[in-house]
Amino acid sequence: MNKSYPNTVKKFCDSSLLHLYISCSETTRFVPTHKRNEWLVKYLKPQLTKAEYKPLKKDIKSLLLLGKKRTANLEKQLIRLRGLVDNFDNDVEQFYSLLSLLEDELQLPSNLQRNPHLKEQICISEQCIDSGFDKSGYQIAPLSLTVYSAQWPKLDELIKRHGHFVLEIIETSSYEAVVFLRSNN
Repeated sequence: MNKSYPNTVKKFCDSSLLHLYISCSETTRFVPTHKRNEWLVKYLKPQLTKAEYKPLKKDIKSLLLLGKKRTANLEKQLIRLRGLVDNFDNDVEQFYSLLSLLEDELQLPSNLQRNPHLKEQICISEQCIDSGFDKSGYQIAPLSLTVYSAQWPKLDELIKRHGHFVLEIIETSSYEAVVFLRSNN
């Protein structure tokens, strides 16, 4: 994985949070989470077109989708995302690297929830990510991925080529697979 990706994530999270905190400081009233989300969504939309954030386009879109939910907390997600990339060469970085490889090689985007507009995709739950890594970004539990694609048999070869994870196939059909990823460290 390109070492600039974590730095780009840090810069993006820091600038987004800074924007939010400056906006909050301009009012004397308490700002509820749904209002903070509105401000962040309004700030994040133009970030999609910035060249410096091109590697984060998928991540920004996921945050925008999440921000439209009334129960979501984008501020918390940005803080969590920032914390995940604090340590280089940890399992989180390798996981994002693997997801990028799968998207590049198989054109399989990854999402926190199934996107009904995409026929082929990889889904991983937010809870799985939260419980799968410790605060230092090292894997402490297997990661469960659901792959919606007839290309799922190619995963094993690509994951072996990546070299950081071991694949365990749990359940399959012709167009779908549920797999576990475990760090080989």
